[in-house]
Amino acid sequence: MNGLQLLDLGYEVEYIEIDTSKVPYNFAVKLGDRTFTFCIRWNDVGGFFTADLSITSTGEVLAYGDIIRYGRPLFNVVEDERFPAPVIIPLCLTGDAISEITFQNFGKQVKLYVYKRVTA
Repeated sequence: MNGLQLLDLGYEVEYIEIDTSKVPYNFAVKLGDRTFTFCIRWNDVGGFFTADLSITSTGEVLAYGDIIRYGRPLFNVVEDERFPAPVIIPLCLTGDAISEITFQNFGKQVKLYVYKRVTA
């Protein structure tokens, strides 16, 4: 993971690095106390990216083909304690007017930002 210093907010926001030139590809990310494997794919017919998520140590698949939508948390439809504790949201924090994820902006202006989960 990398960080982006938001000077006006006074804190750093972490994000998961994406390289669209490698799609489809797998990579592992440590989130909290566990490591997860992501697989990022491009759906040519629909014109969108998808993400698969599995637990690296066991290979257990938690989500397959989750559509990556701008501004919406990943893997938010079905959640339980096996999923990552932080919330992962694809956003653009550079001020550019972006409303959808494309090959041109994903991993560049649009990044997978990692936010601490707020519990009630």
